Amino acid sequence: MDLEQSRYTVRAKTHHHSGESFKYLFKGKKKLIDQLNEETSKSKLGAVYVHIPYCSNICSFCNMRRSLRVPHKEYADLVVKQIENYAKFKYIKDSSYDSIYFGGGTPTTLKKEELRKILRALKYNLNLTKDCEISVETSISDLDEEKMKMLYEEGVNRFSIGVQTFSERGRKVLGRKSSKEQVIQTIRKLKETGFNNISIDMIYNYPDQTLDEVKEDIQYFKDLDVAGFSFYSLIINEKSKLAKDITSSEVFYEENFQREKDFFKTITESTLKDGFEFLELTKIVKPGRDKYKYIVRRHQGEDTLPLGAGAGGKLGNIPVMNPIDIEEYKNQIDTIDKLEYSEMNGNYNTLNKITGQIQQGQIDTSLLRSNDKIDSFISEMIEEGFVIDLNGKYTLTTKGVFWGNNIAREFSDLVVNKFKNL
Repeated sequence: MDLEQSRYTVRAKTHHHSGESFKYLFKGKKKLIDQLNEETSKSKLGAVYVHIPYCSNICSFCNMRRSLRVPHKEYADLVVKQIENYAKFKYIKDSSYDSIYFGGGTPTTLKKEELRKILRALKYNLNLTKDCEISVETSISDLDEEKMKMLYEEGVNRFSIGVQTFSERGRKVLGRKSSKEQVIQTIRKLKETGFNNISIDMIYNYPDQTLDEVKEDIQYFKDLDVAGFSFYSLIINEKSKLAKDITSSEVFYEENFQREKDFFKTITESTLKDGFEFLELTKIVKPGRDKYKYIVRRHQGEDTLPLGAGAGGKLGNIPVMNPIDIEEYKNQIDTIDKLEYSEMNGNYNTLNKITGQIQQGQIDTSLLRSNDKIDSFISEMIEEGFVIDLNGKYTLTTKGVFWGNNIAREFSDLVVNKFKNL
């Protein structure tokens, strides 16, 4: 796998794109209540995102929408109220959901009964499929046996655990509270409780990480028989504690880019040969065990119902973002009939599907009319070893996965320019 020769010199590490090009996708303003009173197809499967913006510990690298404090005493009740408000409308009544994702923050900072209350409200008020995937993000330190048992009883069937690394030294660098042994014991306890679909978050290329530490993490994935893992090359967020500990993040990246490529190669080659496969650019899974329906629905451009302070999602052609401030969030729940958002035109969903397919390792041109620039781009991708043509399906190679976010940005710019000229 040759990562050296490339049309790109700086690797894009996230799927987020500049909003500048998206202004051409705006249709106008629309009241949310107008969307909620419309009909939708019952055959469509959407996702639900529940945001819990609280953490008992802030990791040194983190810059997410969360707060280091005890969860607001009314938080669970507010989320339940928002669920009940949405459930009154035809659009939601007609919708079916096959994935629920509790993210954050750390959802397990909520008390056992608060989590139970939200789970039961979701099941009572929304149309969930029989095989609905219910995922919960957690840290090791916020998950005890009582919560495990309750979550299992209430139908949670997937865990995403923010381990980041098993290296004791690395865990200190990344600000993790629990020890490697506590991580191992918690994962084993989850499996004993009945959870088979356990995914682990991994961060690689953190300061002074060695190849042996990367190999140790991979070996634990295999020994613990996890269903999958997400792996992210460290991003230095300016407001994070870790950024203050590094004199210059620019120098850090320049000095460690070769190491990043070496680590990526080690991670992918070692796991793919042992039966894992890519599910998306930053996720490798055991086939059939971790389907990660939530992210698949989002990549397919389907609805995501956003619940909780700071949650983001999409209903029809309307991107929806809940305020992170609790008082503003309360007000939003109470004034749903007055909420107004930017509505996107039909090209927005097309672009979402195209970029979502790239996140899943495919370049899908079937939604577009062919033109010289797009045809030329595909030819260049194949020639440079980013893509192979498998019976008309343009599939990213491992090299293409490494540069996947760069490819997605370049291709989406081509697509938006095509829309602009229509």
